[in-house]
Amino acid sequence: MKIVATAVLLAFLPVQDKKDLTVVTYNVLGDPVELKKRVPALMKLLQDANADVIALQEVVPWFSTALAKEEWARVYQMPKIKPEDAGGQWILSRVAIEKAAVHKLPGPQGRTVLVVTLKLGGRRLDVATTHLESPLQDGPVRAKQIDAILPRLRDAEDALFLGDFNFGDAEAEEKKLDAAYVDLWKSLKPGDSGMTWNIEASDMAKKGSFPGEKSRRLDRILLRSSVWKPKEIRIIGDQPINPGKKDLFPSDHFGLLGVLARD
Repeated sequence: MKIVATAVLLAFLPVQDKKDLTVVTYNVLGDPVELKKRVPALMKLLQDANADVIALQEVVPWFSTALAKEEWARVYQMPKIKPEDAGGQWILSRVAIEKAAVHKLPGPQGRTVLVVTLKLGGRRLDVATTHLESPLQDGPVRAKQIDAILPRLRDAEDALFLGDFNFGDAEAEEKKLDAAYVDLWKSLKPGDSGMTWNIEASDMAKKGSFPGEKSRRLDRILLRSSVWKPKEIRIIGDQPINPGKKDLFPSDHFGLLGVLARD
């Protein structure tokens, strides 16, 4: 699926020279829960983010169909890959996508990583998004998946690794992350827990939790670059669809919006 009008795309070429780059990561919840309410909320949230790069997880046919109807999405390029072949990962970019590839990851759940190559400021930026193995006890599997992903980003001058990592702070697999990558949340908000899987705030997350699971910071934006620096980060999607209640949100995850600044 590719939703790009040439005239519109040309209008966005100046993004190549931007000094700030806004990125979003969001697990949109592929389960068809309350779609009549959730789809409009999801699409408005993504539109309002006005991001240069949007990385999504759990993208399934109903979401792709809804996205194809959105006028705002036409300013984005998308990978020349069938969404159903991407394993639930998807990327929208205002920066031209030079190439894209999906790679299968080890583990019984059939997880994947989607990697797109962008050219920004005369440098190669690789963006990788993934949804790592989910069961609580599968830390060793997630560690192997991280080991499979990071080498695919080594050739890029700059790299973004973002998505639903399915582990929280201080969990064992966190040690597998390359120290060259800066975690935007930790860098900018070290005193804030940043729970994107928040079972106290969201009944959707509570219902989707494993027995004994606690609220955790499952979603991350990681950056490796000598020219781009973390500037801002905030949680999105944490406002309920029904005001004053916590039964329904755009997704069971909260998302992240980060801003990078170029030297």
